[in-house]
Amino acid sequence: MLKLTSKKDCCGCTACASICPKGCIAMTADSEGFFYPQIDQSSCINCGLCEKVCPLLHKPQAHDILNVYGAKNSDDGVRYTSSSGGMFTLFAKAILNSGGTVFGAKLDENLQVCHTGITSESELSQLRGSKYVQSKMEGVFKEVRSLLSSGNKVLFSGTPCQIAGLKGFLMKDYENLVTVDVVCHGVPSAKVYNKHLSEIAADTGETVTQVKFRDKSNGWKQGETLFLSPHHRTGAPKRQETYMRLFLQNVSIRPSCAECAFNNKRSLADITIADYWGVDKQFPEFDDDKGVTLVLINTDKGQELFDLVKDKTTYIITDFDKGAQYNLAVSKSLGLHPKRQYFFDNLDTKTLKELEQEILPPLK
Repeated sequence: MLKLTSKKDCCGCTACASICPKGCIAMTADSEGFFYPQIDQSSCINCGLCEKVCPLLHKPQAHDILNVYGAKNSDDGVRYTSSSGGMFTLFAKAILNSGGTVFGAKLDENLQVCHTGITSESELSQLRGSKYVQSKMEGVFKEVRSLLSSGNKVLFSGTPCQIAGLKGFLMKDYENLVTVDVVCHGVPSAKVYNKHLSEIAADTGETVTQVKFRDKSNGWKQGETLFLSPHHRTGAPKRQETYMRLFLQNVSIRPSCAECAFNNKRSLADITIADYWGVDKQFPEFDDDKGVTLVLINTDKGQELFDLVKDKTTYIITDFDKGAQYNLAVSKSLGLHPKRQYFFDNLDTKTLKELEQEILPPLK
């Protein structure tokens, strides 16, 4: 039976709840809004499967990266609506065109972030673009296993710990599975996100109907985080917007994100993708401020997928050190903000703007 002695030891991947043969593990939100396993001990048969599949009990070792690229989708329209260079769309299309299913995070009708599977290109826009909230995963791992066992091709995308959780849950390799993870700075809770939505609605008098975490109207590097309602547009450049500042300064992220077990060449995914920050300094001729994806190839299967779509891209060959130079989350864990606990202790009584002003230095 899992014994969670510290919240830093759980990434919320749901592998334990998904594998439990008695269904006696429920993922329950704590006071911060993050989900953790709660075990009904009266139903537990001590089979040990939850411990066997937990990615933080079986942390991976560093491995060699086969190849590293900076890549841009040749379709500028897709690239504009993507967070970086639009490479996820190409990987997903390759699987969809072969009759497969693609899993990723979407905003549902209530603007909540959840994982879902799609089978057509018309649905692909739902999965495109970053969503800076930990996604709901209920039932997803079982759905993936069912498709794989039936011989269907699956591309599963998510954070590195979600990929690790899926791999642990499956307990064996599937030739018809390809995985793509995104370099992750950490994940804020849905409680913080929903508080922000509620406070914007209170300020504007209208419910938020659309969220754009990385709008590129002013370019990739000056991307904005926007919350839209019928008559209001609330937001700012991502490093100035309240919700994103609290996230990027490690105030609102999950405890386990303090020491990521899956970055710095420890990803279990076939391909890792990220923003190629610094490409304008390293390869200025390649940067047009529309977005470049850093692509790390971790496995031969990942190389095969990249080779399948590379004729629909422009790309350069780079290396791990260059890719990590300006995107620190590629290789480092950035820790928790020293006032993180104060933030969550006061989350129910103060606004996010008040907490931002108390905890973070003034914007220059």
